[in-house]
Amino acid sequence: MTPREECSRIKIQQRVSNNDTTGKREMGTTIRRLLLATVALTAPLAAVPAFAEAGSSAPVDISEVIVTAQKRSESVQSVPASITALNAQTLQERGVNQVSDLRFMVPSMQVGKLVGNTNISIRGIGLNLVVAAGPPGVAIHVDGVYQPIAAMGDLAQIDLERVEVLRGPQGTLYGRNANAGVVNFITKAPTDEFEGYVQAGYATYDESRLQAVVNVPVNERVRARAVFDYMDRDKGFVKNVLPNGQDVIKGQVASGRLRVDADLTENLTLSLTAAVLESSGPWDSFTLRGIPTPPSFAGGLAPQEPRRTAVNTPTNTDINFTFGAATLSWDIGDFNLKSITGWQRHSYDHFGDDDGTSKALFLPYRNYLTTAFTQEFNVGGSLGPVDAVVGAFYMDFEQEVYIHFDFPLGLPPLPPNSQQQFEVRPLENSAIAAFADATWNVSDRLRLIGGIRVSKDKMTITQNNFLVFGVGAPQLITCANRTRTIEFNSTTPRVGAQYDLATNSNVYATYSKGFKVGGFNRNQCNLGYNPEKITAYEVGIKNRFFDNTVTLNASAFYYDYTDLQLAQQVGLAQQITNAAAARVKGLEVEGLWQPNSHWTFNASLSLLDAEYTDFLNVDPLAPALGLQDLSGNRLNDAPTESVNAGVSYRTGDLAFGRLTFRADMAQRTRIHFREFGGPLNEQSGYTILNLAMIWDSPDDKYRVRVYGSNVTDKEYITTLQGSQANGSRFTTWGAPRQVGVELRANF
Repeated sequence: MTPREECSRIKIQQRVSNNDTTGKREMGTTIRRLLLATVALTAPLAAVPAFAEAGSSAPVDISEVIVTAQKRSESVQSVPASITALNAQTLQERGVNQVSDLRFMVPSMQVGKLVGNTNISIRGIGLNLVVAAGPPGVAIHVDGVYQPIAAMGDLAQIDLERVEVLRGPQGTLYGRNANAGVVNFITKAPTDEFEGYVQAGYATYDESRLQAVVNVPVNERVRARAVFDYMDRDKGFVKNVLPNGQDVIKGQVASGRLRVDADLTENLTLSLTAAVLESSGPWDSFTLRGIPTPPSFAGGLAPQEPRRTAVNTPTNTDINFTFGAATLSWDIGDFNLKSITGWQRHSYDHFGDDDGTSKALFLPYRNYLTTAFTQEFNVGGSLGPVDAVVGAFYMDFEQEVYIHFDFPLGLPPLPPNSQQQFEVRPLENSAIAAFADATWNVSDRLRLIGGIRVSKDKMTITQNNFLVFGVGAPQLITCANRTRTIEFNSTTPRVGAQYDLATNSNVYATYSKGFKVGGFNRNQCNLGYNPEKITAYEVGIKNRFFDNTVTLNASAFYYDYTDLQLAQQVGLAQQITNAAAARVKGLEVEGLWQPNSHWTFNASLSLLDAEYTDFLNVDPLAPALGLQDLSGNRLNDAPTESVNAGVSYRTGDLAFGRLTFRADMAQRTRIHFREFGGPLNEQSGYTILNLAMIWDSPDDKYRVRVYGSNVTDKEYITTLQGSQANGSRFTTWGAPRQVGVELRANF
């Protein structure tokens, strides 16, 4: 071994040792916080049993949740994978309206937002931070329709039947960009009864909300369900320190959905869905961490406090989303043939002040227009001892990107009144795939699992970028209508076995591969990035104990990543780079206990050991350090430990109705947001506490929900990214404490 190699080995060992020490310290902190949180969660409910009726505390079976995670209906306890399924009652009690609400309910899940897009990571894997940067690492589906950019799936999701979150690569059944997992939103289907509800709510920050649902049985064969949701937040979460400055993270969002289900014949059904959403307001904001370095900032103000900004130019973001879907389901004997057709259009329009300071360092205008058509056919059923699904998938995706920056004060090396512009007109991506997945019931207890997906992607991009150095200067074309095309072919198999230890207990082991497409950096001329590949191993156990009053599941996993995709800011351009290799080891435990009709306890624990094993990169904020060896550093968005815990108490039938008391706690240890380490690139451990009280009238016609989210007003960062343009870091902070009330009338 050379002296240089020995030095590198020692440095890596030191990093690992430091991480181990930190991990042990944080584990102790986790245990202490969990104990304190348990007391805090339980104490407010200690006196509640006085409301209970005598003799009403007999054990009650935990309701079985039926999911379609494997594209067929089955109990969540039968699926040989790590999956969290949240039913309608849970979603309503905890006020879930969007994907970001799930981060404190699902093990190993982190959610953050930056520049109008949501970054979802599961088990330390996810992408991206900017809507036009690249493909997401977590695939989102709404009623089986794939959402090709995360922004499409992070829209108001209300009146849901359930949410399914699958953790780990799901490439066989869900395709090319499901390396980290899948989030399935399943909306409520129309019923045969005239019913619905109206709900009004108000919360701090002058936030008002109105929801309405009406279900209409048109005739014996046709049913319709309409959903409307409107939210108006008049006071921003982020305060502007400038006199008369604009507060941000506020605005209006309106959405609607109509779903019509029709029985065309006894065995043939058609479901049609149309949805729209419009959002407007200063929703996008940055809080800086670190003082900007450009000379043009001299004498400026850049607040470093949480949820504070000094933007001096009005900012606004308009989002328009249109969604349509048609699902045809045909039962043919023991088989079901399904066609899922989807079309969607997403427009993102943003202008404002992106530097977060009192100086006009750079003022952007962004416009992204995305359209997508998807079609899936699948056939599922049983053939003797084999349960199988086979299918085909097609996607036609197109995106246009327009980003323009003005530099009134100049930004070295650009003089004052310079401009920079990035255009992608268009990016076209077509994808086609065929897949098959089967379970062979070898015996009453043993099942063998096998599946494969073969995919082909073709991507074409046309870029046109230019610079203008000051007033009257000619355009300097940096990328003159350059067109490039690339193709990717992938094969993602899955094999495994599942064995029933007892009637309500089974173990499983799986081996699978995943693939996420590469491509071209849309704001960098002629700069591509490689596909991301994963090899995953997972073992797990699923149990129901004590007369089905306890559910306890656990899984252990090992990931081997090649060319892990990461987003970073170079200059003013977002770009994706590849880490040559990364490794993730982890353990998750998830449990639910319902000892009687009154009490429900839920908890989950996630332990992650996630690190880069081969990664050389230059820090845009410290280019003088040159190429750094980041091997041994922790992955982004991968806390060593995370805990979610909740408890609820529901009274029996009282003269004035029923009461439900709920408390939920989420705790995270230190989170790294950039691969380079250091205190400015991370968030220390934190704990979030949410509380709620619900009153239901005796006839279930009326409901009042009083809630408090982040009741201790904890300040914590959800997203952070370095900005080479101003030598600082852009951060997004979690929502502050909110207290609110919801009034609901059912009919």
